[in-house]
Amino acid sequence: MTITMYGADWCGDCIRSKAYLDGRGVDYAYINLEETPEAADVVLERNDGLKRIPVIVFADDTHLTEPSDEALGAKLDQLAGLIAPPPSFEVVERPDEERFVLLRDGEEVGSAAYRMQGNTAVVPHVETLPLHRGQGYASRLMEGLLDMLESDGRKILPLCPFAARHLRDNPRPAVMG
Repeated sequence: MTITMYGADWCGDCIRSKAYLDGRGVDYAYINLEETPEAADVVLERNDGLKRIPVIVFADDTHLTEPSDEALGAKLDQLAGLIAPPPSFEVVERPDEERFVLLRDGEEVGSAAYRMQGNTAVVPHVETLPLHRGQGYASRLMEGLLDMLESDGRKILPLCPFAARHLRDNPRPAVMG
């Protein structure tokens, strides 16, 4: 969902509305009218020629001018179906497949192959599926599998260059074999 707020850093209502949006974790674009004076045309158009800020424009092309926190919250709640919640992540171990799997909203986005040698998980390969690369998922997978190993008192021997680098950069002595 696209939300754009037009305001100025000196404006108390703008500061309050920004804090409210930030507090709810809402992603929005902020247009500072001091830095982008031509954007004042949007403010004037939305307010029938009046210079009142903040003006907050929503994806459904509605707007609020100088909203109270309650009014802004009600609008956000009304549009809640349009705002995607943050994804949920889970790392699960699939011993029968000898893999740890990273799930994003229940969908597999990466995995780490392993084989057990005694109490040590030998990890030859960590992979993020091509569509999901470059988003930090392999690191998230590594942290989850390390948490599992640590909680079970197991160790890791990283053969995969990524896994080895991750452990070097984020040492976990309790699991390092």
